[in-house]
Amino acid sequence: MNIQISLLDLGIIIMGILGIILLGYAIIVLKNFNDSLKVVKNLIESNEKNIQEIIDQAPDITTNLNSLSSDISTNVRAAQGTINNILGTGEIAASQLAEHSGVISQALGLLHILQKARDVFTGFIKK
Repeated sequence: MNIQISLLDLGIIIMGILGIILLGYAIIVLKNFNDSLKVVKNLIESNEKNIQEIIDQAPDITTNLNSLSSDISTNVRAAQGTINNILGTGEIAASQLAEHSGVISQALGLLHILQKARDVFTGFIKK
């Protein structure tokens, strides 16, 4: 009894075996996926009350967030106005100082002359 097997027949047999192995692997993967879905379903069912509470509170949460953002925006605008007032006051003070810098420098010069004169007179008095 001689049985002749061609390469084509051998390839078909190997491909069939690989197909059966792949089908078994796919069945195992699908079974594990189905088990995972059951766990997720049970988790959702056990927390359904909490999930419903969150869904019911979502509009209130968004309303509160909108209110907070508008309050923050108002406070930022107020702070910006205060900062602008401070900067304006600083600019006015700087311009006033620039206008009177000549007078200040003359007064400092006069004080310097008076100090030198005092030093000279105290030098004469000591001798």
